[in-house]
Amino acid sequence: MKLFLGIQDGKKQYSALVSLGDLTYDDDFLKKAKKIEGIKEIWPVVEIPVTIKIEDYTETATFLGIDLNAFGENPEQNDLGNTPVLLLGSKSLQNMKDSNNHSISKKQQEKFLQMGENLTISYALSENTKELSGAADYPVSLTGHEENEQQTVYLPCKVTAVTENEDIYIPLSQAQELCSEIGEPLKITKIYLKVNGKMNLEKAKKIFE
Repeated sequence: MKLFLGIQDGKKQYSALVSLGDLTYDDDFLKKAKKIEGIKEIWPVVEIPVTIKIEDYTETATFLGIDLNAFGENPEQNDLGNTPVLLLGSKSLQNMKDSNNHSISKKQQEKFLQMGENLTISYALSENTKELSGAADYPVSLTGHEENEQQTVYLPCKVTAVTENEDIYIPLSQAQELCSEIGEPLKITKIYLKVNGKMNLEKAKKIFE
């Protein structure tokens, strides 16, 4: 949750990522949501399950597709290309493990985060990983299984900024392309709210959750 300083609590702007649960993001939803006290902005968010990799470390994660204008970022559409542009949360690498299944240290996390835009990071779509490791569903030799696991194809992505949260955001347009790659429809499962006043934010979260 981010806090934007203001003179009074009612004028401070708070933000939060909220799951839609069984709700559907449509015109009716937006009409009702706009009536919530203090609400300033509502941004749709889609989730793309991935595995991310940095050097010898990997982690199961989720790319959150959103219009980056929500964060004041506005990369030129033509400059995006096929390489996902990441807003990397400073707490998003906490669950990384190396090839020996050892958890990443805080020192190593900080080292990666300090590299910022120069960090070499790659990703694999979870659907692709499942397909490639599918042979494990029936008896195979241990060696065969290991070879199978190694077939996971990692593609490059680029860190454009490090943010103070635990999430990884990418442009909505790139999330749409990734959905197409795994043959899944673009489904809005979360919303990113900006609300004036902490009490108003808590009320809004309860309505959606």
